[in-house]
Amino acid sequence: MIRKAMGWCPNAASLNNNGKIDMVSYEGKLIDKIKDMGYRGILSFLHLVLGSWLIITAFSVLAKPQFFPWWFMEINIISSGILLVIGVSSLMIFFNFVKSANIHRILALVNIILLIGFSLYLSQSLVSSEFTYSVFDKPYMGYSFGFVTLILFTLIIGMPSILTFFNKPAGEKKSGFLKATSLILIIMFASLGAYYLYLDKQKDAMLAEDFGENGIYKLYRIQAGSASYYDDAHPYFLDSAGDTTGHHISEDTYKAIQFLQNKETGKVLTWWDYELEIKAAGKEPVISYASEAIKATIARPSSLYDKFEQDEKVADVSRFFTTDSEDVAKGIAGKYGANLVYISRQRMNDLIQVMMFAADPESMQKQNIKTPGEYSEKIKPKMAYKFNSGAELNYFDKIFENKDVIIYQLK
Repeated sequence: MIRKAMGWCPNAASLNNNGKIDMVSYEGKLIDKIKDMGYRGILSFLHLVLGSWLIITAFSVLAKPQFFPWWFMEINIISSGILLVIGVSSLMIFFNFVKSANIHRILALVNIILLIGFSLYLSQSLVSSEFTYSVFDKPYMGYSFGFVTLILFTLIIGMPSILTFFNKPAGEKKSGFLKATSLILIIMFASLGAYYLYLDKQKDAMLAEDFGENGIYKLYRIQAGSASYYDDAHPYFLDSAGDTTGHHISEDTYKAIQFLQNKETGKVLTWWDYELEIKAAGKEPVISYASEAIKATIARPSSLYDKFEQDEKVADVSRFFTTDSEDVAKGIAGKYGANLVYISRQRMNDLIQVMMFAADPESMQKQNIKTPGEYSEKIKPKMAYKFNSGAELNYFDKIFENKDVIIYQLK
């Protein structure tokens, strides 16, 4: 099959009985070769191309592990593992190890089942962007598919297997080959499992501190040169298996968490992005996630099992931060029994726009802010801006401040 596909010895058919070569025209030579391959030959060639690309892609992703956030690493390992198995199975069809269409159909069916699993798995972790990059760039970017690109990718790489499965069978099944194939698949998945455990052990070696009951919230100290994003300003990663908002934090943020641990307080008002800091300090945030009304603002929902907050509660927290009135803010704090306000300074002013949308989506859509200067003037009266700038307030005392965090307490 390789010889035919590569066009080896193209003049063999023109040799006469005396060993002489008839003169042939090279016009249409490529088209003739394709025709000579036939339907099954072309189908087999598709398995070669896509199978090779899938294997290269899977190994390229796995060769560059990014530990944090760990759920991102899990997506890479599981998705790459599935593509790797599909790629190997496709090459087995191309090389025709067993000349039986029934065997090829079984391998194709395995590929189809794996692709269905691949699609269902990644549909739990969709991103909002569809065509910022091409469909085939998505695996190299943490399998960051949108719904449309995921369907396209699945159909493209699944087409050879679908056509092979519906191809007319010829030949007999060989149980020995099936057992060998099953063994190969088991070895591959076991190898991926071992790779996962190896990386997990490396991650555990970075653990600096854990918080909460049973140590559910974990703080990792990242070393320069490790298989993870690193910069001097954010040497820690705060994570939790049960939350989606794990992120890098600074030394100042770590100090703010330690400060909160020593406060005997009730609930904390902060945007949901920072709920991990609050929970790690042993306190309860008023909101821990977005509401369904603003789910379009979430960069990457974790799964089909996202636990959205009530629309009213998220809207109230949004109004707390975006109101111009300190009296209104005080009333909302009292409504939810909150007496602390946690401000992460680096992103707070940027998040005000999201909060304004959450508080009043229709009003926000009517805004016509064209320049950064206009936006800056728009947010200056907002409570979030006042908190972030360390302003002196009537109902709230500033009790903690450093470069990255400000904490206020209701008087």
